[in-house]
Amino acid sequence: MKHSFATLFIFALLALAGRGSPAAAAAGPEPVVITPLFVDRLVDEAARQNPSLRAAGAQAEAAGMAVEGVRTWEDPTASFGLLIPSSRDQRSASEGNLAYGLEQKLPLYGRPALMRQVAAAEAAGDQLAAGLATDSLRRDLVVALHNLALAGREAEVAAEDLAWLDATLAAVDHRYRVGQATQVDWLRIQTARAVAADDLITSEREREHRALTLNRLLNRELHQTWPRMAPPPLQPPLYYTPSLVAAALAAEPRLKVLRQESVSAQAAAALTRRQRLPDVSIGVEARQYSGDGGIREGTATVSFSVPWLNRSKYDHDWRRDQQRKRASDYAALDYALSVREELHHQVVDLDAARRQALLYRDQLIPLTEQTLHSAQTAWEHNLGPFQDILETHRMALANQLALARALTDQATVMAQICFLTGSRDEGQLVALAGEPDSARAPSASDPSP
Repeated sequence: MKHSFATLFIFALLALAGRGSPAAAAAGPEPVVITPLFVDRLVDEAARQNPSLRAAGAQAEAAGMAVEGVRTWEDPTASFGLLIPSSRDQRSASEGNLAYGLEQKLPLYGRPALMRQVAAAEAAGDQLAAGLATDSLRRDLVVALHNLALAGREAEVAAEDLAWLDATLAAVDHRYRVGQATQVDWLRIQTARAVAADDLITSEREREHRALTLNRLLNRELHQTWPRMAPPPLQPPLYYTPSLVAAALAAEPRLKVLRQESVSAQAAAALTRRQRLPDVSIGVEARQYSGDGGIREGTATVSFSVPWLNRSKYDHDWRRDQQRKRASDYAALDYALSVREELHHQVVDLDAARRQALLYRDQLIPLTEQTLHSAQTAWEHNLGPFQDILETHRMALANQLALARALTDQATVMAQICFLTGSRDEGQLVALAGEPDSARAPSASDPSP
């Protein structure tokens, strides 16, 4: 009887191992690898369908049209008048009773060019804002794809857990029937199996929600299905180096928008400074008599505004725009400091996720698998309790999930650093950062401060 049980138990474990082996996994469709080219195709699709990207693109296009719409010459002003005398006399015949004229404001002091510079600066800002929206969506897509891969891995682990519990349940049930297992062992495996079945449903629904999030970013039908995504690989170490900081300060999308706001404020201040100069207009005026249609007189005019009475007000307007420019400069400077801080934080988080992935992959998972095998062998020969098998199995599952989450954390942090530095893939980012200062001689996973 004992020999038949051992044979049954080993057969169940072999069947379970075959279910989780690479050969068995290869029978299904190959998972999609998340590559920069794959993400680029999704970004192109989002550019056509995502409402926020289309709104940002429309705003940038409208700002470009505003530049073309800046006028060098203002529209001329036409006037027409009818003289109605209070009594019958000859003034209307001699001076004319119809008056009409045309007045044109002159484009002096380079104001049209300054107005064009203001519009161009605002258009550049809107274009950078559109780029910010695109880069932000790209980062969000990468994060959503890796979250979908993690949810898929969690569902796979839950399915493997349920399969293992089904096989172990058969072995425990057989041993309980022949009096070699206690009723408590039977209850434990039944409870574990029921919980695992419910966890599998939860994991599958979580994966459905992750797919819905991706569909929402791409403006697809919300319940459109997605293929299985491959989990991210372990990435090489990334260091906090001056070259990485310089790349972030030069390419961070939101920082570029803030710097362009300073350029726009400077252009607006230059235009405001010219507003205190007088407006000059030239015009012509004629008088005509309606009785015979003859021209009675013509006049050429030059008119100009008198801004000196409000000179102090114009000075305040100019100082206001200067302060706005200073405020934009300080905002950009403050955000540049926050970019440095955020980049350092992300590098530290990336290092922690990488070390955690290495810990679980190289140490804890192999150790737990060995312990699980020993616990199974001891229980087979009545040398250990069944509870050890369940606890070790749960630790093995937890370690597998911890490894998957650490790899996903590493990938999502890397996506954020790519967003900060303008990099398109991890290899380009690692090459950009380079090695830390050799004088420090840091370890491979120690980011320089």
